[in-house]
Amino acid sequence: MKQYSLLILSIFVCACSINIDTSSREKSSDIKNEKKNWDADKPKTTKLPNDVRWVTNSSEYQLLCEQTYYNAWNNLSTTLKTADSQTAIVMDLDETVLDNSKYQIGLVKKNQSYNPESWSLWVNLKEAELVPGAKQFIDSVRTTNVRIIFLSNRMAKNELPTMENMKTLNIYETDDIFMLRIDKPDKKHIRRSEIINGTGRISEIGPLKVLAYFGDARHDFPDPDNNYIFGQNMFMLPNPMYGKW
Repeated sequence: MKQYSLLILSIFVCACSINIDTSSREKSSDIKNEKKNWDADKPKTTKLPNDVRWVTNSSEYQLLCEQTYYNAWNNLSTTLKTADSQTAIVMDLDETVLDNSKYQIGLVKKNQSYNPESWSLWVNLKEAELVPGAKQFIDSVRTTNVRIIFLSNRMAKNELPTMENMKTLNIYETDDIFMLRIDKPDKKHIRRSEIINGTGRISEIGPLKVLAYFGDARHDFPDPDNNYIFGQNMFMLPNPMYGKW
């Protein structure tokens, strides 16, 4: 009878140990799940890709842009100061004069890629800033007779908000010529031809001699020849954020 009682007691103790162990494991699992859920609910800081970070944070990007515009003025100043009113320089807008890195940051945060609708909304916000060195160069050109033509693939329907953005940045003048894109076939080489030949949108002004080109992509420039040479009168700004590569 005594042995039987001891057996019953042993079984009871073992059962309690199993229950305690199981309960302990379940509690530990609950804590882990709770921590996992908590971590999932924590707001995560979006890490920008290197290309956008380089443009927005690096001193190298700023120095390269300023260097490009500084060298451009040094190369062109004598020619520009003696030029007449039938001359022009042709400048792209986005990532050449206007800094749209905030648009790129917005795309990253929303996990989106470029699309025409979001781009048009951005343009209409009129929040683009200046590429380093652009204003100083443009201000210097304003002291000459040379006209500035802004030849951009922004759509023509967004010309007004583009102008208003540039007024805010104090880089707009009424004599500036804006040649934005009418439709998909309206490529840049077509508009460059109108400038040189005084046709189409330039017909009332007449042919203009282009003294220099500025851009951030290959299609912003004519093919190099004896008249146009990169580093002499064609100047490329750095843009690692987007392009046709």
